[in-house]
Amino acid sequence: MKNTIIYFCSLMSFIPSFCQNQIIDTLFANEHQIVSLFFESPIEKGIVGSGHFVFTYNQVIPEPLGLLQAQKGIESNLLVLTQNGGIYSLVLAYRDSLADFHHFIDAKNKLVRNSAVVEKNIEKQPLSVNKYDKLCKQLLRNTTQFNQLKTTGNIRLKMTNSIYHNNEVYVVYEIKNASAIDYRIGQLQLLKVLGNTKRNASYQETPITPLHTYRMPKIVAQGNTMRFVIVYPKFTLGTNQSLKTLLQEKDGSRNFTF
Repeated sequence: MKNTIIYFCSLMSFIPSFCQNQIIDTLFANEHQIVSLFFESPIEKGIVGSGHFVFTYNQVIPEPLGLLQAQKGIESNLLVLTQNGGIYSLVLAYRDSLADFHHFIDAKNKLVRNSAVVEKNIEKQPLSVNKYDKLCKQLLRNTTQFNQLKTTGNIRLKMTNSIYHNNEVYVVYEIKNASAIDYRIGQLQLLKVLGNTKRNASYQETPITPLHTYRMPKIVAQGNTMRFVIVYPKFTLGTNQSLKTLLQEKDGSRNFTF
């Protein structure tokens, strides 16, 4: 994933200028169980070093909670930036059976930064974001055909098929609010689904963590239509796998699943 690696390296390039207060624990995860991570401040960004680990967090309304799952593979790491300026680098590993499902990430695991080096590297980060934004802007301007459609309670959700570019997947979404009440977005997720609900033992859902969102609103006002783009890491679907889209209304019941 060329672009992902460039962005990840831009964040990781200043890590040598940090010193750790204590040895960072290894976090274990698998595909059968969800591991919850609680930070002392809402999560601003979370990036995993390998595609077989998935870290999900609320990108609409920042929260201190993140969820971790994994497929079998080699060890990797997780980089988390919190809103209060905290930076965490945690080791990730796969384990078939887990003893702990909840972790409160102590401030002792926070990296102590050299402010001069951090400021220099943070200025470089928007370059990667701008690469996403350029294509996102083109897609919003040129997309006219939506292939997935769902409507409930005068709210309509539309989305395009996956658009592959380099090592990313772009999906254009459109939400139309024809109701008399504003629609507040609580959560929008794209998930890989293995199996079916009729065979619960083999049914699994794995969230696909977005790399970038472009013009995604928090509120779609009554009578308005909002279109936006979400960029995901490149993924493929295996045997008996499909995609699931989940849109939930904040403090409401006008939810979508398809």
